[in-house]
Amino acid sequence: MRCLFIQSGTTSQQWSSRVSALFPRHRMILRTAAVCAAVTAAALGPVSGAFAAGSGKGGGPTLDDILRCTVSEKVYSVVPIEGAYVEIINRPMPKNGPMGPEAVLKDKDGNLLFGGVAYNRPVNEKAGLKLTNLESGRAQLWQRRPAGGVAFEHTHDFPALPKGCPVRWEAQDEGTYVRSVNLADGSSIAKVYRMGPGQYRAEGFFDDGQSFGSIDATPAEPYVAGNLNGMITALSSKGEVASWFAKARPTGPHNETLADGKTVVQVTELGDQHYRAVLSDKDGRTLGTMEVEGEKKSSAAIKVGSLWAVLETDGGVTSYVGR
Repeated sequence: MRCLFIQSGTTSQQWSSRVSALFPRHRMILRTAAVCAAVTAAALGPVSGAFAAGSGKGGGPTLDDILRCTVSEKVYSVVPIEGAYVEIINRPMPKNGPMGPEAVLKDKDGNLLFGGVAYNRPVNEKAGLKLTNLESGRAQLWQRRPAGGVAFEHTHDFPALPKGCPVRWEAQDEGTYVRSVNLADGSSIAKVYRMGPGQYRAEGFFDDGQSFGSIDATPAEPYVAGNLNGMITALSSKGEVASWFAKARPTGPHNETLADGKTVVQVTELGDQHYRAVLSDKDGRTLGTMEVEGEKKSSAAIKVGSLWAVLETDGGVTSYVGR
């Protein structure tokens, strides 16, 4: 299961995530993101930091926008499987990725059957599903039994978007492409863009070429990081990128030695999900400080020499020595 990747900043933000109910590898829709976060948190700490195709800073949709403008409905399926149904999900069209209108064929227990369709993959012969009228804000669902020679039939119109929701999200400034970086899972990549002086964006892509969002580093926040099922991706305002898998680690107030074997972090609790982490060398000299505070700032990142470190809202710190 792949989960939501969220960038934290001074305000709560959200990539216009591509976590989707569409395909066997991407089964979650946005409204189930909390379940995914809870699963990951149990093993690795909170899911925080993130790749997001839109955020409050970039002019795209926030998480609240996406949730407010997402509506779904269960409709009958023509597939001859007892209890099978189609979930149709309407939301504004995105800049890229599989968000926007989609339809998913499921069995009576809600498990995925044969995949689904979306605006960028509007026909699924195996599932017997097709979408049309995609640019109208109310797509049309067509179905047929998964057998050759049978024509598709229009069976349903999608539910209307909530009042005030656009048919298409506003596109973001794409910046100037710099390079692509392989991420820690060995199959995903981050494309790095220069957005301006001291401003870089890293947009993540799964191996099927679909985006799972972006993180932005700026002079005001020179280090940022995202957490995707324990895979950390960090970015600096110089365009540096590091990616690693977080290991099980202490949480809450504690001291520990970080990945370079010599830097010590002291984590203190300031309130509910409010922690400060102070990095120091072997002589006790302070090297840097990170602070998180619940939804206001759900992760903080820093780079000292070749050492990267990320603090999350459970007080856990993950670190990595870059090459």
